[in-house]
Amino acid sequence: MKRIIKKSKLGLSILLGLVLIISSLSCGTYSKAATKEKEVRAVWFSYLDILEAKMNQMNEKQFTTYFRGVCSKLSGQNYNTIYVQVRPYGDAMYPSKYFPWSVYAAGQQGKDPGYDPLQIMIEQANSYGLSVHAWINPYRVSSGSTSLSKLSKDNPARMWKSSSNKSTQRNVLSYGGSLYYNPASEEVRDLITNGVKEIVSNYDVDGIIFDDYFYPNLGSNYKKNFDYTEYKAYVADAKEENKGYKTIVNWRRDNVNKLLKQIHTAIHKIDSSIEFGISPAGNMSNLYAANNYYSDVKKWMASDEYIDYITPQIYWSFSHSVCPYKSTVNTWVSAKKSDDVDLYISLAGYRAGVSKTTAKNTLFDSGWYSKDKNILQRQVEYNRTIDQISGFSIFRYSSFKSTSYGVKKELKNLSAILN
Repeated sequence: MKRIIKKSKLGLSILLGLVLIISSLSCGTYSKAATKEKEVRAVWFSYLDILEAKMNQMNEKQFTTYFRGVCSKLSGQNYNTIYVQVRPYGDAMYPSKYFPWSVYAAGQQGKDPGYDPLQIMIEQANSYGLSVHAWINPYRVSSGSTSLSKLSKDNPARMWKSSSNKSTQRNVLSYGGSLYYNPASEEVRDLITNGVKEIVSNYDVDGIIFDDYFYPNLGSNYKKNFDYTEYKAYVADAKEENKGYKTIVNWRRDNVNKLLKQIHTAIHKIDSSIEFGISPAGNMSNLYAANNYYSDVKKWMASDEYIDYITPQIYWSFSHSVCPYKSTVNTWVSAKKSDDVDLYISLAGYRAGVSKTTAKNTLFDSGWYSKDKNILQRQVEYNRTIDQISGFSIFRYSSFKSTSYGVKKELKNLSAILN
């Protein structure tokens, strides 16, 4: 049934595209922008939302009812897309042959909740006309702990890390009190790719999206830590073969590039209608720091080989001292070189409607305070003045159930221009 649904969607899109092409040709012009069916209006549904909803105490019927309410609320406010987090920590919110059940599904990693949350989320979202993108954190295994006993016995990270083979152990790295899959490992890339292929083969998703967590911040000793062992081996091999070699910074960027290219190719081989996107941190200069991220976004946005869309997290106000909204957006617009990559802007719903004191002392961004409670509205209106921007996303769903007058007013003002 899934593949039939996918094909019918694709067929309809092709038919609509042909109609638009013929129409535009009759006017003497044609552009990708002319084929866009609608502005993307997405909302991030995080594992934190799942945690706050106490999903691990719900049965199938209760979760279905809960998520139906989520979709009803978003659809009622004129949103059309939801990014549902299905792999926050190398785990899964669906039955997987590669990753263990998430602790957020049933309260214990590896424990089956007795139903398929991802399937329910897709069915409910589609019934309200919402597109679904499965949101994955590719490398993160644990946060604030390196204890293998906290991972389920079937967790590949635990099995690799506890292996007697030192090379296999290196597939999982301990750093800063947390565990990460090693970006330099081909086995890791294959595992993450297989997990993505499993989703797009078994579920009627419209897209796959990775968030901004790639390499962690490696500090001042970045040249000698984390995956330095693999870099040394790479350099030694290059010297032995009398070949040139990359700096450790460029080598790390290339490790991420290899993963994205592999994922993009795998998805499109299964179903070319499924999109692959990235949501990087919003300050582009930070992405090119020597010790952090290693996200070559300019390369991704200049090519058709890595991603189909990008939605940078521009979570600042119009008057932020370092990254004011308009100039930061313009930096991303200027960097987008390929017509095959769509640009959406991710906005900070969680910052909207705050008090003057909170904006100044907690967010360190006084511009987030507005008497008119219309910052999100004005940000979207600014985006609409730029042809290269095709939509936006709101982080995160918790804002839509806030009881704060300021938050509700911000979202109401935004919803008013989404009709």
